[in-house]
Amino acid sequence: MKPFLIATVLLFSHSLFSQKKLPIIKANSNRAYIIEGKDDLYNWSISPDVKPDVHLCTKYVKPQWIRFYTDCDSIKVKLKAGTPFDFIVVLNAKDSCYTRLEMPPLKNDAKLKPVIHDTIPFVLSAFNNLIFKAIINTTDTLYLKFDTGTTGLLLTRTAIKARPYFAQNGLENHTLQLGHQTWKQLNVYPVELSGQGTDGRFGWDLFDGKIVEIDFDHQRLIVHSQRPKISKQYSPLPIVYTQGLITIKGALQIKNKRYNSNFLFDNGYQRTILLDTSLMREQNYPSNLPILKKTILKNGQGKEVPVITVNNDQLHLNKETLLNIPVQLMTGSNPARFKIHILGNEVLKRFNTFLDFQNNVVYLKSNTLSNKAYAEGS
Repeated sequence: MKPFLIATVLLFSHSLFSQKKLPIIKANSNRAYIIEGKDDLYNWSISPDVKPDVHLCTKYVKPQWIRFYTDCDSIKVKLKAGTPFDFIVVLNAKDSCYTRLEMPPLKNDAKLKPVIHDTIPFVLSAFNNLIFKAIINTTDTLYLKFDTGTTGLLLTRTAIKARPYFAQNGLENHTLQLGHQTWKQLNVYPVELSGQGTDGRFGWDLFDGKIVEIDFDHQRLIVHSQRPKISKQYSPLPIVYTQGLITIKGALQIKNKRYNSNFLFDNGYQRTILLDTSLMREQNYPSNLPILKKTILKNGQGKEVPVITVNNDQLHLNKETLLNIPVQLMTGSNPARFKIHILGNEVLKRFNTFLDFQNNVVYLKSNTLSNKAYAEGS
């Protein structure tokens, strides 16, 4: 039945394209790019074989302009959540490439019955990993890191190789359970590395439509379908979704000068703050600060990222302020693949947190780790 269903969907989609007159643009090369919003850039390969060829946009709360550029033409459309836009790219004056830009619908599980308030314990490791005991395919135990700097379910190649059912059944349509939360038909994406002591990691999007409470004082994560009462002691920071990830606004400070910027909210990054070279240059962030340490980091694909550690006087996140933070300066390209500072878990663990994916706000409040000395080499 499965191949028949897939064929039916493709035929149905193709019939929708054929029933209405669609905008047409031209291309002489299969290379194109898409810009979401102001400057979120995605490379694109034009293909006549996939009908339709769908670009699923980042989650956006408000309507956004989406622009599609070929080597000789372009098209622009304003999309809102849950809406698609179809058009045709004529490649080399002969191939009709049916293309769709689609913005995902906004999720909100506030009306779920019964109401969910599911408490899931985790271990905060010495390497700042939030480690969870998970069950995959109802019987197999995995130890996974919660990583807000990624999406989906990612397992190391070592973990995949050790489980014969992946070789037998492939990496699609697996079931994951954390506490009483279950996700079905998940695809698994292989990576070289994950956090120490883990078989892989899972991203923020598994909780989209819910509110996630991270309580570092008691090492527990609580998944809420309805918004609990959040104390006014918490500092609210609106979420801006960029390249499918969570970003918030904050400010670095050296002496009396503040450097306002966006930060990737990435509890999967084990250190303090990884500063983007381009943003530092644009804002004239001091380049002559005393060097505390030189380090080689590795990203999830095992690629080396050389960094230099210096001291930053202050970090401001709304009402919350941290002092004298050792921060990392990139010496190469940003592992996030776009221009952003990366806020890591050596900082984030100092705040009990609510991630409200219904109203798209992060709430932070200092906890018992807030005055803990920064790890050596941070």
